[in-house]
Amino acid sequence: MTATVAAAITTTLVIAGCGEDAGGSEDKTITVAISSSPSATALKALAPGFEKETGIKVEFVDIPYAQLAAKTLLAAKQPKGGYDVVQFDSPMLAPLAGGGALTDIGGRAEGSSSYDYADIPDQVKDYAKYRNTTYGLPLSTEPYVLWYNSDLFSKNNLKPPTTWDEYTANATKLKAAGAYGSDSGFGSEIGAYYWLETIYTFGGRLLKEGTCTPALDSPEVLAATKTYLSLKDTTPATAVNGGGNEMTTAFVQGDVGQMINATGYYSIMADPKQSKIPGKFAAAVPPLAGDQGRTLLFGWLIGLGKNSSSPENGWKFLEYAMGKANQSTFIEQGAPPPARKSLLTDAEAQKSLPYLKTLIDAAETGVHLPYISQMPEIITALSAQLSSAATGGQSAEQLVKAANDKVASILDGEDDCS
Repeated sequence: MTATVAAAITTTLVIAGCGEDAGGSEDKTITVAISSSPSATALKALAPGFEKETGIKVEFVDIPYAQLAAKTLLAAKQPKGGYDVVQFDSPMLAPLAGGGALTDIGGRAEGSSSYDYADIPDQVKDYAKYRNTTYGLPLSTEPYVLWYNSDLFSKNNLKPPTTWDEYTANATKLKAAGAYGSDSGFGSEIGAYYWLETIYTFGGRLLKEGTCTPALDSPEVLAATKTYLSLKDTTPATAVNGGGNEMTTAFVQGDVGQMINATGYYSIMADPKQSKIPGKFAAAVPPLAGDQGRTLLFGWLIGLGKNSSSPENGWKFLEYAMGKANQSTFIEQGAPPPARKSLLTDAEAQKSLPYLKTLIDAAETGVHLPYISQMPEIITALSAQLSSAATGGQSAEQLVKAANDKVASILDGEDDCS
């Protein structure tokens, strides 16, 4: 579900015409900036009920993912104010909050009985914070998990892998049986997310804890990188050059055995209009190497624009759309669920979304990438290096050295990456 936002940030000055989209009016109209996703579709589906109940008109502004951060930043600088409500991906949190495009909504969330902030787990609350300030509500909770084709696994006498050795052995057996053994992204824009996921499951990290010093020169990172590069030959060519979207598109064709991807893609995999594998796939926690192994936690957030001209009405929409009472409706529209305690222990929810147990388990071991403003630039740089290594035959040793040097260069002079 995540893609690079670096291009969005660096092209802020060349994106024109967002001023006419921006800013809610004071006459009971709000603008909601969204980007194409199941979450955005669900927000649109809830809007008519909100308009009927409150008399507040909702105008949605659809923004391509690659432009979302830049247009939000630019809109917030317009004299008439920015968007009233903004959907944004977690890697955008630091650039948007640090750039003054979002407002602190912690007090509103804590004081809202209809939102019920206490129903949100602490680790998910922290996920929506930048430098201890709450700038968003969790629109979805999407840890990376292992998705596997249960039919292919059954036919080839395979079990969900609990170690990376088992994962690669499965990939080899599936390839020998005429299927694709893995489904990994090496794309030059967002491939780094999937490479970093493997690094974190091996116990490696992007940065040394509490510092701005890169940690990509560790034995764990090298081992993870060797494994990741080895999976290219068992991955569909259409996925090699992309990321999560392309991986999912390949997986739903029915000839891919396993992949590690965000839980937010479940609705696509389970939709018979888009997928050949409804009822033929399952989820498990990714292989985690040792006590330090972690999966990455991603997901959409939603908040209020800093210079909104209708912040009260914007918050009313957030309370309505993300409130506890409407969570079932939100999920019925195909949106990935936010990790509410009440929802994740609900029997009906478990029945309708059979991967919820895995989502819970993965979230408990999940961590997010550092919330720093340079993250989009880092993802773009590492993705380009990964893609070049995958296509040019560069060794894992060469790749991790180049990656470590590049991150050091990007963060040169920074002393606060907490």
